[in-house]
Amino acid sequence: MWSSKILLVTAGAALLVFAALLIGFYSKSSFSEEALFYFNEDFLGRASEYQRISLQIYLARTLIMWAALAGILLFSWRHFSRLAPISLSHAAAYIALIFLALYLLTLPLDYYRGFVLESRFGLTAHTPATWAMDYLINRSISLLLTVLSFTGLYALMQYYPSRWWYIAGVFSALFIIAGTYLYPLIIDPLFYNFEPLQDEAMNSRIIIMAEDVGIQVDEVLVADASRKTTKANAYFTGLGGSKRIVVYDTLLSGFSQHEALAVIAHEIAHWKYAHITKGILLGIGQAFITLFLLSLVLKELSITQAAASRADFRAIIIAIIFFTLISFVSMPIQNAISRAFEREADLMAIELTRMKELQVTLHKNLAQANLSNVEPHPLIKAVLYTHPPTLERINLAR
Repeated sequence: MWSSKILLVTAGAALLVFAALLIGFYSKSSFSEEALFYFNEDFLGRASEYQRISLQIYLARTLIMWAALAGILLFSWRHFSRLAPISLSHAAAYIALIFLALYLLTLPLDYYRGFVLESRFGLTAHTPATWAMDYLINRSISLLLTVLSFTGLYALMQYYPSRWWYIAGVFSALFIIAGTYLYPLIIDPLFYNFEPLQDEAMNSRIIIMAEDVGIQVDEVLVADASRKTTKANAYFTGLGGSKRIVVYDTLLSGFSQHEALAVIAHEIAHWKYAHITKGILLGIGQAFITLFLLSLVLKELSITQAAASRADFRAIIIAIIFFTLISFVSMPIQNAISRAFEREADLMAIELTRMKELQVTLHKNLAQANLSNVEPHPLIKAVLYTHPPTLERINLAR
């Protein structure tokens, strides 16, 4: 049956995506005349070096993860086939051990990428201790949610061996919706302190811009990001009553008021176009498709069709690997959609600010603050870029 080839095809597609990144990484390119028109060569060289090292670490980390998962699969296939059915508590313990091992294995690269590299290029305000604390909080949350999710999946496979995948899809949908609502209320405050924007004149401008497109913005929150980074950013997050626009204090202190307003106009556009809601729907759709494909794979492997008392833990190992591969393979599609959303928001921001030249200046300054690669290789852009590269955004404003 064709379903027996799903895992193999997914693995092959993941290798193709990885190969595309390698081609982009090893392709030599000089700076275009357009890039040199907007940026000096020193900045372009520094940004290019920063991005190349970041990509190199990402590629190495991906290979390490895949190799580790392959090793876990080989071990589990022999080990769990000889064991009696394991309980949910034992399953949770095994899942926790698997992900703890993966976290420890990738910790050196995470530290180098998250702290050493950022320090080298002057992009972090962290100390090793504060970076470690943020990392520990992040990983603890991730581990808790991962263990709960995969233990719940194992329980569904155990008690509903023929219907588990669409029940899991319903729970995934509820989790995505609840997570989107709760993230800005529970998770974000663990990493940043938030205060309402104090500039009354700026608040008035924001309210007027929002009213122009029929959106009500009660307040804009400022995150104390300068404790952690020198990068500038803003984002729109939440759902329903938790909706909010957040700007980094580095944006307010390092950019002009007009530039900050242009960034906020971009976030208002995300609100107007319901990009978060569309993202939720796309995420739910992907979850159902992925779970359905996984059910076909497991059915062919005959490890979820036993009686309710005989759930096979190897199905969870396959699920972990399959979700990892699908997530990697789907990146080009997800990021193409994200870039389309960002272009929509850029166009509306131009309409709201009525100053095209301001957008050009803003994107130049953002690129310099964040050491952005202004014209990445097309393959790298296609796979990894959630936003259009800087030169594309400048040309859109032109």
